[in-house]
Amino acid sequence: MIRIAICEDKDEPARTLFAHLARYQKERDVSLEYVHFCNGLAFLDKYRQGFDVVFMDIEMPVLDGMETAKRLRQIDPYVPLVFITDLKQFALKGYEVEALDFLVKPVVWPAFASMMDRVRKNLSKRGDDTVALQTAEGTVKVSLADVYYVEVVQHYVVYHTLGGEFRFWGSLAEEEKRLPADRFVRSSSAYLVNLGHVTRVDGVDVYVGGACLPLSRGKKAAFLEALLAFVNRR
Repeated sequence: MIRIAICEDKDEPARTLFAHLARYQKERDVSLEYVHFCNGLAFLDKYRQGFDVVFMDIEMPVLDGMETAKRLRQIDPYVPLVFITDLKQFALKGYEVEALDFLVKPVVWPAFASMMDRVRKNLSKRGDDTVALQTAEGTVKVSLADVYYVEVVQHYVVYHTLGGEFRFWGSLAEEEKRLPADRFVRSSSAYLVNLGHVTRVDGVDVYVGGACLPLSRGKKAAFLEALLAFVNRR
């Protein structure tokens, strides 16, 4: 499943994107899910991490796409961003917000399909590894990309994920051994953080998945070093 956010204020370009997505899903035999936002303010107000790619129109009222993208990067530095615009000159400024690609309106099918192929290739690089969790309700497979962080609460391990929380008896040390060490790093003795979802580090606080987690003094240097290495690999 590829989760897509579309920020487009005009009806006709939006309908074109919907039609291309339907065709791409059928011809490439992939599962797509998208949410449409009519302007930049609505997009930022309702934005949640978990999207695999964002399609962003540049020319929008109130808050244009470039400013929306800059604010997006403050809350999600990593989500792939594709500009869709009838203003070719703006494509040259995409580096400011680390845009993955751009398309010029009216968006034609060959260009759209090529862009989506790039998106899928980019997503494949991060992998879709899963972890099996033995909960009281049974075994649950969770994509590592969907895990925000893992914590331990009175001998119970709690996985905080895009799909909700999963709790089972265990230890954080055991989970640390079976999760990728270059991606999941302790911020304190009680928390194991997915670096791919970190949006901000502020003093002794780490912001991830909408939560503010403690960053202990003893683990801060190693955590920041791991975060920097992770960002440089992307």
